[in-house]
Amino acid sequence: MKASILLSLVLAAPSFAASSPKPVRLSGGAKAEDKLRRFVSQDAHLKARLDEAARREEFYVAEARESDLRDAVSDVHSGDNLRAGLEKTAGEKRKDILETLPGMKAPAVPVCRTVAACPTPDLALDVSDAESLPDSMRRLVRPWMVLQQARGSEIELSSIDGPGDAALSVKLKDLDAQPLIINVSPRLLGGFKVWFERPLVLAALYGREREAVLSSAR
Repeated sequence: MKASILLSLVLAAPSFAASSPKPVRLSGGAKAEDKLRRFVSQDAHLKARLDEAARREEFYVAEARESDLRDAVSDVHSGDNLRAGLEKTAGEKRKDILETLPGMKAPAVPVCRTVAACPTPDLALDVSDAESLPDSMRRLVRPWMVLQQARGSEIELSSIDGPGDAALSVKLKDLDAQPLIINVSPRLLGGFKVWFERPLVLAALYGREREAVLSSAR
């Protein structure tokens, strides 16, 4: 049964062998923000990656209903109510239940429109439902777009095909750095982790370049 479900997930994933992802360049400002929104919501390759992650999350949640994972949750949360909620609810109610899990409550979204207002970038986010994945990806990309605008440069976004959780590549133009890779990982009990690879390296890179921008403006 489990094997057939996994096979159906693989077969349901669209194939883009005949075409390759098309990158898009962004700098900053209202036009770039709108272009970022349209890319994340309309790029066919990225949409396919997010849809595939959503199907895997549904599979994990279905498995959890039949496993001892439910009991692990119940130990912490007096889980009869939580289990019943996860199994019987959807939409906003399910989102509210998932946010009771440790680490799943989304923090307040910081204002990040200028380098000065962005002392540190988000490098990982816990997301409670698939509908929020595009917003979370824009939130991870935005500080780097703002940084590059302040440097007089831009970023280049391209979706990533292939196995694994990697979904989006963020190249920092005119900067000697490897592309930033955003992964979307379904969680076993529902929800997702959206995260950058090499977070410590990226935190140091951002801090160094931000300080250079602010120093040059003094």
